[in-house]
Amino acid sequence: MVSNINVSNYELLVKPIITGAAAPNRTVIQGYFLTISNPTLRNLQIQLTFKGRTPDIASTPVLAFWDVDNSAGSLTPLAADPGGLVCLRSYTFNLPALDTGLFLLQPDITQRGVIANRNIELRGYVRLRLVSASQSGTVTLLLSAQQRGTFLPQGDLNPPAIGDYDQLAYSLPLANGGSEVTLTPESVGLVSALSLPSRERIFREIEANPSVLSNLTNDPLVQQINDLSVEEQKRMVSIFLERFRDNKS
Repeated sequence: MVSNINVSNYELLVKPIITGAAAPNRTVIQGYFLTISNPTLRNLQIQLTFKGRTPDIASTPVLAFWDVDNSAGSLTPLAADPGGLVCLRSYTFNLPALDTGLFLLQPDITQRGVIANRNIELRGYVRLRLVSASQSGTVTLLLSAQQRGTFLPQGDLNPPAIGDYDQLAYSLPLANGGSEVTLTPESVGLVSALSLPSRERIFREIEANPSVLSNLTNDPLVQQINDLSVEEQKRMVSIFLERFRDNKS
Protein backbone atom coordinates (compact mmCIF):
# COMPACT_ATOMS: atom_id res chain seq x y z
CA MET A 1 0.00 0.00 0.00
CA VAL A 2 1.04 3.60 -0.59
CA SER A 3 0.89 6.58 1.77
CA ASN A 4 0.22 9.30 -0.84
CA ILE A 5 -1.90 9.72 -3.96
CA ASN A 6 -2.84 12.28 -6.58
CA VAL A 7 -6.32 13.63 -5.79
CA SER A 8 -7.45 15.95 -8.60
CA ASN A 9 -6.74 19.10 -10.54
CA TYR A 10 -7.67 22.53 -9.19
CA GLU A 11 -8.20 26.04 -10.54
CA LEU A 12 -8.20 29.27 -8.52
CA LEU A 13 -9.61 32.41 -10.11
CA VAL A 14 -10.13 36.11 -9.57
CA LYS A 15 -10.87 37.08 -13.17
CA PRO A 16 -13.42 38.97 -15.28
CA ILE A 17 -15.70 36.68 -17.27
CA ILE A 18 -14.91 38.74 -20.39
CA THR A 19 -11.91 40.92 -21.22
CA GLY A 20 -13.80 44.00 -22.37
CA ALA A 21 -14.79 46.88 -20.13
CA ALA A 22 -18.41 46.87 -21.24
CA ALA A 23 -21.11 44.78 -19.60
CA PRO A 24 -21.14 41.98 -18.70
CA ASN A 25 -17.75 42.38 -17.08
CA ARG A 26 -18.52 40.60 -13.83
CA THR A 27 -15.68 39.15 -11.74
CA VAL A 28 -15.61 35.51 -10.66
CA ILE A 29 -13.82 34.34 -7.49
CA GLN A 30 -13.28 30.58 -7.51
CA GLY A 31 -11.84 28.26 -4.87
CA TYR A 32 -11.08 24.56 -4.43
CA PHE A 33 -13.04 22.45 -1.92
CA LEU A 34 -12.10 18.93 -0.79
CA THR A 35 -14.33 16.96 1.58
CA ILE A 36 -12.51 14.16 3.44
CA SER A 37 -14.35 11.51 5.48
CA ASN A 38 -12.61 9.18 7.90
CA PRO A 39 -14.85 6.10 8.46
CA THR A 40 -12.19 4.42 10.59
CA LEU A 41 -11.62 4.40 14.34
CA ARG A 42 -8.19 5.99 13.94
CA ASN A 43 -7.18 9.62 14.42
CA LEU A 44 -5.32 10.80 11.33
CA GLN A 45 -2.84 13.47 10.34
CA ILE A 46 -3.16 14.41 6.67
CA GLN A 47 -1.11 16.61 4.39
CA LEU A 48 -2.32 18.21 1.16
CA THR A 49 0.25 19.52 -1.31
CA PHE A 50 -0.77 21.86 -4.13
CA LYS A 51 1.49 22.07 -7.16
CA GLY A 52 1.17 25.12 -9.39
CA ARG A 53 4.06 26.00 -11.66
CA THR A 54 2.84 28.62 -14.14
CA PRO A 55 2.14 30.86 -12.36
CA ASP A 56 3.95 29.75 -9.21
CA ILE A 57 1.53 28.99 -6.36
CA ALA A 58 4.24 29.88 -3.84
CA SER A 59 4.13 33.50 -5.02
CA THR A 60 0.33 33.69 -5.46
CA PRO A 61 -1.77 35.14 -2.60
CA VAL A 62 -3.93 32.23 -1.39
CA LEU A 63 -5.67 31.23 1.85
CA ALA A 64 -6.38 27.74 3.18
CA PHE A 65 -8.97 26.61 5.74
CA TRP A 66 -9.79 23.30 7.44
CA ASP A 67 -13.22 22.80 9.00
CA VAL A 68 -14.42 19.81 11.03
CA ASP A 69 -16.67 21.45 13.65
CA ASN A 70 -17.96 24.51 11.75
CA SER A 71 -15.11 26.68 13.03
CA ALA A 72 -13.20 26.91 9.69
CA GLY A 73 -9.75 27.56 11.12
CA SER A 74 -7.13 29.00 8.79
CA LEU A 75 -4.00 26.98 7.99
CA THR A 76 -0.41 28.10 7.69
CA PRO A 77 1.53 26.51 4.82
CA LEU A 78 4.56 24.43 5.69
CA ALA A 79 7.92 26.07 5.17
CA ALA A 80 9.38 25.35 1.75
CA ASP A 81 12.33 23.01 1.50
CA PRO A 82 15.32 25.23 0.58
CA GLY A 83 16.68 22.55 -1.72
CA GLY A 84 13.35 21.43 -3.14
CA LEU A 85 10.71 22.69 -5.51
CA VAL A 86 9.38 26.17 -4.86
CA CYS A 87 6.11 25.89 -6.78
CA LEU A 88 4.37 24.04 -3.94
CA ARG A 89 2.10 24.84 -1.01
CA SER A 90 1.61 22.14 1.64
CA TYR A 91 -0.82 22.08 4.56
CA THR A 92 -1.08 19.58 7.43
CA PHE A 93 -4.15 19.02 9.61
CA ASN A 94 -5.83 16.40 11.82
CA LEU A 95 -8.98 14.40 11.06
CA PRO A 96 -10.54 12.58 14.05
CA ALA A 97 -11.95 9.07 13.87
CA LEU A 98 -15.41 8.70 12.30
CA ASP A 99 -15.38 12.38 11.33
CA THR A 100 -15.57 14.47 8.16
CA GLY A 101 -13.72 17.67 7.34
CA LEU A 102 -13.80 20.25 4.57
CA PHE A 103 -10.61 21.75 3.14
CA LEU A 104 -10.75 25.04 1.22
CA LEU A 105 -8.07 26.76 -0.85
CA GLN A 106 -8.97 30.12 -2.34
CA PRO A 107 -7.39 33.36 -3.56
CA ASP A 108 -6.58 35.69 -0.67
CA ILE A 109 -9.19 38.35 -1.34
CA THR A 110 -8.33 40.02 1.98
CA GLN A 111 -5.18 41.41 0.34
CA ARG A 112 -5.53 44.86 -1.08
CA GLY A 113 -5.89 44.93 -4.83
CA VAL A 114 -6.62 41.22 -5.40
CA ILE A 115 -10.23 41.82 -6.45
CA ALA A 116 -9.55 45.16 -8.11
CA ASN A 117 -6.67 43.75 -10.19
CA ARG A 118 -8.69 40.67 -11.20
CA ASN A 119 -5.56 38.86 -12.32
CA ILE A 120 -5.36 35.49 -10.54
CA GLU A 121 -5.65 32.41 -12.73
CA LEU A 122 -3.85 29.49 -11.11
CA ARG A 123 -4.08 25.85 -12.12
CA GLY A 124 -2.36 22.74 -10.81
CA TYR A 125 -2.93 19.43 -9.08
CA VAL A 126 -3.33 18.17 -5.52
CA ARG A 127 -1.58 15.32 -3.71
CA LEU A 128 -2.79 13.79 -0.44
CA ARG A 129 -0.37 12.21 2.03
CA LEU A 130 -1.34 10.17 5.08
CA VAL A 131 1.32 11.38 7.50
CA SER A 132 0.35 9.36 10.58
CA ALA A 133 -2.43 7.48 12.33
CA SER A 134 -3.12 6.69 15.96
CA GLN A 135 -3.05 2.97 15.19
CA SER A 136 -1.38 0.70 12.66
CA GLY A 137 -3.10 -0.78 9.61
CA THR A 138 -4.45 0.50 6.33
CA VAL A 139 -6.82 3.47 6.35
CA THR A 140 -9.79 4.07 4.07
CA LEU A 141 -10.80 7.63 3.19
CA LEU A 142 -13.73 9.02 1.22
CA LEU A 143 -12.93 12.04 -0.96
CA SER A 144 -15.08 14.52 -2.85
CA ALA A 145 -13.60 17.49 -4.75
CA GLN A 146 -15.41 20.58 -6.01
CA GLN A 147 -14.78 23.98 -7.53
CA ARG A 148 -17.03 26.64 -6.05
CA GLY A 149 -17.17 30.28 -6.97
CA THR A 150 -19.00 33.57 -6.67
CA PHE A 151 -19.86 36.01 -9.44
CA LEU A 152 -19.60 39.54 -8.08
CA PRO A 153 -22.19 42.16 -9.05
CA GLN A 154 -21.81 44.11 -12.26
CA GLY A 155 -19.32 46.95 -11.89
CA ASP A 156 -16.03 48.35 -13.00
CA LEU A 157 -12.79 47.22 -11.39
CA ASN A 158 -14.39 47.65 -7.95
CA PRO A 159 -17.79 45.90 -7.82
CA PRO A 160 -20.54 47.68 -5.89
CA ALA A 161 -21.31 46.64 -2.34
CA ILE A 162 -24.91 45.79 -3.20
CA GLY A 163 -25.96 43.89 -6.29
CA ASP A 164 -26.66 40.55 -7.91
CA TYR A 165 -24.35 37.84 -6.55
CA ASP A 166 -24.43 34.42 -8.19
CA GLN A 167 -22.82 31.12 -7.26
CA LEU A 168 -21.24 28.26 -9.16
CA ALA A 169 -20.30 24.76 -8.03
CA TYR A 170 -19.21 21.72 -9.98
CA SER A 171 -17.64 18.42 -9.04
CA LEU A 172 -14.14 17.45 -10.14
CA PRO A 173 -13.15 13.95 -11.28
CA LEU A 174 -10.83 12.20 -8.85
CA ALA A 175 -7.56 10.75 -10.08
CA ASN A 176 -8.35 7.18 -9.02
CA GLY A 177 -11.79 7.23 -10.63
CA GLY A 178 -13.65 6.73 -7.35
CA SER A 179 -14.19 8.48 -4.03
CA GLU A 180 -12.78 5.70 -1.83
CA VAL A 181 -9.03 5.40 -1.33
CA THR A 182 -6.96 3.10 0.87
CA LEU A 183 -3.62 4.30 2.26
CA THR A 184 -0.98 3.18 4.72
CA PRO A 185 0.20 5.79 7.26
CA GLU A 186 3.86 6.71 7.18
CA SER A 187 4.00 6.76 10.99
CA VAL A 188 1.89 5.23 13.75
CA GLY A 189 1.05 6.68 17.14
CA LEU A 190 2.03 10.29 16.41
CA VAL A 191 -1.55 11.53 16.39
CA SER A 192 -3.05 12.37 19.78
CA ALA A 193 -4.82 9.30 21.10
CA LEU A 194 -8.49 9.37 22.00
CA SER A 195 -8.97 9.42 25.75
CA LEU A 196 -11.46 7.30 27.67
CA PRO A 197 -14.29 9.34 29.24
CA SER A 198 -13.62 10.10 32.89
CA ARG A 199 -14.92 7.72 35.56
CA GLU A 200 -16.93 10.59 37.00
CA ARG A 201 -18.75 11.14 33.71
CA ILE A 202 -19.58 7.43 33.37
CA PHE A 203 -20.86 7.26 36.95
CA ARG A 204 -22.99 10.40 36.47
CA GLU A 205 -24.63 8.89 33.39
CA ILE A 206 -25.38 5.63 35.19
CA GLU A 207 -26.66 7.39 38.32
CA ALA A 208 -28.96 9.63 36.28
CA ASN A 209 -30.46 6.63 34.52
CA PRO A 210 -29.48 3.10 35.58
CA SER A 211 -31.04 1.71 32.39
CA VAL A 212 -27.92 2.88 30.60
CA LEU A 213 -26.36 -0.45 31.62
CA SER A 214 -29.01 -2.51 29.86
CA ASN A 215 -28.89 -0.14 26.90
CA LEU A 216 -25.14 -0.67 26.72
CA THR A 217 -25.62 -4.44 26.63
CA ASN A 218 -28.24 -4.27 23.87
CA ASP A 219 -26.82 -1.44 21.80
CA PRO A 220 -25.74 -2.85 18.39
CA LEU A 221 -22.96 -0.30 18.16
CA VAL A 222 -21.05 -1.92 21.02
CA GLN A 223 -22.08 -5.57 20.82
CA GLN A 224 -18.79 -6.36 19.11
CA ILE A 225 -16.66 -4.34 21.53
CA ASN A 226 -14.72 -7.41 22.68
CA ASP A 227 -13.34 -7.82 19.17
CA LEU A 228 -11.95 -4.29 19.10
CA SER A 229 -8.59 -2.93 20.14
CA VAL A 230 -8.23 -0.86 23.31
CA GLU A 231 -8.16 2.33 21.26
CA GLU A 232 -11.34 1.36 19.46
CA GLN A 233 -13.03 0.39 22.72
CA LYS A 234 -12.33 3.84 24.13
CA ARG A 235 -13.94 5.45 21.10
CA MET A 236 -16.95 3.14 21.34
CA VAL A 237 -17.59 4.14 24.96
CA SER A 238 -17.43 7.82 24.00
CA ILE A 239 -19.86 7.30 21.11
CA PHE A 240 -22.27 5.35 23.30
CA LEU A 241 -22.37 7.99 26.04
CA GLU A 242 -22.93 10.74 23.47
CA ARG A 243 -25.74 8.76 21.86
CA PHE A 244 -27.35 8.00 25.22
CA ARG A 245 -27.21 11.64 26.27
CA ASP A 246 -28.73 12.80 22.97
CA ASN A 247 -31.55 10.25 23.14
CA LYS A 248 -32.33 11.18 26.73
CA SER A 249 -32.65 14.86 25.83
